[in-house]
Amino acid sequence: MGIESDKTAGPDARVHAALAVDTIYGPVPSRRYGNTLGINLLPLDHKRCSLRCTYCQLGPEGRDTVPFPSVERFAAELRGALELLRDHGDFRGYPLHGLVLSGNGDATLHPQVAEAIDVLLHLRDELAPNVPTILLTAGTELIHPHIRSAVARLDEVAVKIDGGSQQLFERLNMPFQPILLRDIAAAAAELPNAIVQTLLVQGSVDNTVAAEVDAWLELVRLAHPRRVDLYALDRAPIEKKLRKVPGIVAEAIAQRVRDEAGIACRVFSDGLND
Repeated sequence: MGIESDKTAGPDARVHAALAVDTIYGPVPSRRYGNTLGINLLPLDHKRCSLRCTYCQLGPEGRDTVPFPSVERFAAELRGALELLRDHGDFRGYPLHGLVLSGNGDATLHPQVAEAIDVLLHLRDELAPNVPTILLTAGTELIHPHIRSAVARLDEVAVKIDGGSQQLFERLNMPFQPILLRDIAAAAAELPNAIVQTLLVQGSVDNTVAAEVDAWLELVRLAHPRRVDLYALDRAPIEKKLRKVPGIVAEAIAQRVRDEAGIACRVFSDGLND
């Protein structure tokens, strides 16, 4: 199952910056979620996402026809990992704080994502009942009711909303297919477990200017998430003219979320950002 970790060292942060070559990988160190088990429902060693974010550490994506892992393979590998956790009280020497659907893009693109979530929840309840299940998603597939129904059963769905204007969304996130950012926020509002995840950037694209923050706050209110997570660049982006946002700027935006939207907001401006 991929990357092995030395019990005397911390989880290997390099898994943040490379394509997953397995369905189950880690442990992955995360500032937001602690030590996590990475779950990749996307083609192995190939990026598959509905967005082409200019800051993505996984690089550009080819649209070649690489098969998705089967649900049967996923089930077998996840069972093996969670049995290891049950039998040893840790996973490769580290406690696990979350089971995170992420990997090489967006898990909601898997043609059998509902069945995969069935498997995930069944095995979690059987073998690791205290470990939360989390999805990191571009949010574009949430406009489909059957996708919302499937992911609503997870403990948390982190939906990407990086800006307020459609123009910035298309410049920064570059969707493959036309979609309105407002429709993503409205779809998130239909979920009982949504949070908003926002990467703040400056430079060639800047989502920290007043007009963008005002528009973004409107979308946050529309999405009505449990929480907002703001974070800054931590790895070299594809677009070299993007710059990391200072922590003081991120915290000022977070305070607006708390004061004006009445929503809890966390800031991650240093270290790992996933």
